[in-house]
Amino acid sequence: MMRFTKRGLRITFAVLAAGLWVAALSAAAWDKGNLGDYHDRRARLVQETGDGLVVLLGYDEQDVAASTTQFRQNENFYYLTGWNQPNAALLLIPKPAKASGAAQPAEMEREILFIPPHNYAREKWTGPMLGPDDPDARSKTGFQEVESLNLFPHELQEALKKFPKIYTELTPEPESGEDCFQKQMLGKLHKLAPMAAFADLRPLVARMRAVKSPGEIALIRKAAGASIEAHLAAMKTVRPGVWEYEIAARMQYEFQRRGCEWPAYPPIVGSGFYSTVLHYDQDDHQMQSGDVVVMDVAGSYSGYASDITRTLPVNGHFTARQREIYDIVLGAQNAVIAAARPGATLSRGGKDSLYDIAYNYINSHGKDLHGKPLGQYFIHGLGHPVGLNVHDPMDYGRPLEAGMIITDEPGIYIPEEKIGVRIEDMLLITPTGAEVMTRRLPRMAEEIEKMMAEK
Repeated sequence: MMRFTKRGLRITFAVLAAGLWVAALSAAAWDKGNLGDYHDRRARLVQETGDGLVVLLGYDEQDVAASTTQFRQNENFYYLTGWNQPNAALLLIPKPAKASGAAQPAEMEREILFIPPHNYAREKWTGPMLGPDDPDARSKTGFQEVESLNLFPHELQEALKKFPKIYTELTPEPESGEDCFQKQMLGKLHKLAPMAAFADLRPLVARMRAVKSPGEIALIRKAAGASIEAHLAAMKTVRPGVWEYEIAARMQYEFQRRGCEWPAYPPIVGSGFYSTVLHYDQDDHQMQSGDVVVMDVAGSYSGYASDITRTLPVNGHFTARQREIYDIVLGAQNAVIAAARPGATLSRGGKDSLYDIAYNYINSHGKDLHGKPLGQYFIHGLGHPVGLNVHDPMDYGRPLEAGMIITDEPGIYIPEEKIGVRIEDMLLITPTGAEVMTRRLPRMAEEIEKMMAEK
C-alpha cells in the first residue's frame, strides 16, 4: 500500500453483519504474545531516558469513535504495554543515578500501569473489564504495579520530585490521525506538571519499533497468512460484471474469519481507469472484460498489519500489452528481492537504494505509446515498513537491518491506456538477504491466470 492520508472505510452492511461476531471473537482472543517482551521494551527505553520519567496516556473511547468502530489503542502505548482497553496511563521511573563510578545504563525502579477502577453498571454494556484491584491484574498485564487511574496524578507528582523531566509524545505519529489526541494529552501533562521539562519520546520508540521481535514477526505472519487467503478467494471471484465493492467485501470476510480484527487500511479495488488511481478506495465500479483490477487489500492481526497487492485481468487473461507491463513490474520487484539485505535503503539515491533498482529496471524496459521510457509512470515510493501501523514509523534513509519488515511494491500506472499494475509483497530482512513473507500468493502472470481459471 502506498503512503496516503487516512480516508473513510466503505464496507457493506452484509460484511458488517457477518463480521460483528468475528470481531467480537477476535477481540476475546487477542494475542498479545509474551508479556515479557513489553517489559523488555520498557526497560530498553528507560536505559535511553534515564534522566527523566516516561509518561504516556492511552486512548479513550472518544479518540477512536468507539460508537462506530472497534476500540484500538494508541500505537506507542500498546507497543510498550500490550494494553488494549480505554483510559489508561503509563509511568516509568528510573533508579536515581549513582553519585560516583563509571556511567551505567539507567535501570528501572518502578513501572506502573494505571487503569480505571471497576464500573459494574457500565460493564453490563461493555462486558467484564480488568480492574486494578483484581488479584490477577499483575499476571494479566505483565506489570508489577497496577494502580487505579485515579492515583495517576499523585504518583506523577511524587516521581517528579526526583526526576523533573518527562519523556512523552510531543509530536503526533504521521498518518495516524492522532493529532488532536496528542495535543490533548500534552495539555493534560502540562497542567499536572507545569514546571517539568519535556522531551519527545517518539524518535526513540520509532527506532525501537523499526526492528521487529520474534513475537511481532509471528503476529505479522498471521496477518499476512489470513490476507493471502483473502487474495486467493478474490482470484476466484473476479470476473466481468462483478462490482469492486463485492471483491473488497469478500476479501474482508476472508481475513476476518481467520482472526484479523480489522482491515489494515481502507481496501483499494480499482479496475479499468481506476487501476491507475493510487488513492482510489471508493470501490464502486463494475468490472469490465478486457480491464485489469488492482487489489491492495490486507488485514491486521492482534494489532499488527499486513500489506499485499495483486493485479488481475478481469476476464482471467492478460492482453499482450497488459502482460508486457505486468512482467516489467514483476521484473522490477524481483530485482529488489534479490538486492534486499542489511545495509540497503528504501530512500531514493545512493548506491544501496532499493528504489533506484526498481526505477532503473522499469525505465530501461518497455515504452509508452509515444515511445518514451516507463519510469515516469512509477510515481510512488518503492515500499515502507510494516508493523503496528501499515506505514510503521522509520527514517527511510536508515540502512535496513535484520528483523525489519518492509514492502516491495513497484508499479506502473498509464491512464492513457487504462492500465495500472502494482505487485506488492512483504519482505523480512534477514542477516543475509530477505524472505518473501507472502511468497505463497502467486505472482507470475501465468500462475494468476491458472488460479483464476479454477473458479
